[in-house]
Amino acid sequence: MNAGGSGLREGRPVSSESSIATASQERALQAESAHGPSKVPGGRDLLKRRGQLVDLTRPVYEEMPMWFGHQKTYISVNQDHEEFKKFWGSNIGVYARHLATSEHCDTHTNAIIEYDPDGPALDETPRELYYGSAVSLDLSEVEFCDPDPAGQGYATPEVIKRAEEKLGKAGQEIRAGDIVLGWFDYGDRHFPSREFVTQCSGYSFDGVEYLASRGVVNVGTDNLLNDECSAHMACKAFGLVNTERLTNLGQLVGKRFDFFGLPVSITGGTGSPIRAVAWFSEG
Repeated sequence: MNAGGSGLREGRPVSSESSIATASQERALQAESAHGPSKVPGGRDLLKRRGQLVDLTRPVYEEMPMWFGHQKTYISVNQDHEEFKKFWGSNIGVYARHLATSEHCDTHTNAIIEYDPDGPALDETPRELYYGSAVSLDLSEVEFCDPDPAGQGYATPEVIKRAEEKLGKAGQEIRAGDIVLGWFDYGDRHFPSREFVTQCSGYSFDGVEYLASRGVVNVGTDNLLNDECSAHMACKAFGLVNTERLTNLGQLVGKRFDFFGLPVSITGGTGSPIRAVAWFSEG
């Protein structure tokens, strides 16, 4: 059959299954003609949800700033609608792109194996580390310094304790099993500049150690954990995962919410891009 017929590919026999598929395609084309592309009967009322969702995810695109130790992101077209129709002799087009990037591109989470050769990979790590009850700490008093002999550009235990006092005044506290997201008020001000990955403030080793002593299981930030990897070494020492390059954390300061930052199930993965969100059941 030719491309204008009901078959999917010229010269290929039409089975009963392919006839059903072709009939479904014809109905889809008719529906597109009647309703317009990508329109759902019923409108946006079907998208109403309870509660409030805050998106914490930065976009993935070519030329986004990356830490020097991770590869750049490349996106290319695999096939567009017309190319698919021509190659497969189909009256239905499919558009798809290639994505080549680091497991640690933009908003992402890390498996312990990234910084501990004996640690578990993503597929060996409990999913519960990547979602659950969370709070956001105001760590905005920390500012990047270079040189920084006094460690002013890091969230030390003293800084975190002051942030805890603010959290307490808002009626919240850090609980064992929590995910803690640190708002440095840095990422949203500097992304996507080069300084976002070269001059960021972050957690000190003993700052992460203090959070581990409070029972925190996942440490997050609105930029990099820090630029010298000492916080990653603390995560190695205490068996923590971490989540980096989040956005909109300023909207969450002093609040308790459910955090979801689930990684892609990559076999042997050292990390993964995530769609990170905060969920408030009431709102």
